[in-house]
Amino acid sequence: MQPTEEFEPFIPSVDHALSEIERILGQMLTLARLSATDLDLDRAALQKTLERLQAKIDRIADTI
Repeated sequence: MQPTEEFEPFIPSVDHALSEIERILGQMLTLARLSATDLDLDRAALQKTLERLQAKIDRIADTI
């Protein structure tokens, strides 16, 4: 068995995890841009949201 064949069954789940992380990073980028342009934004709430998203990325990374 070739080394690559050994890991082929894991490719779909890793691909899905990376897609989910990419989606979350997109959300974080959007929030960062909003924070940079909106002076009336509740920054504490934004920070909590960013921390929640970071925790979600960490959980995903722990599963792959």
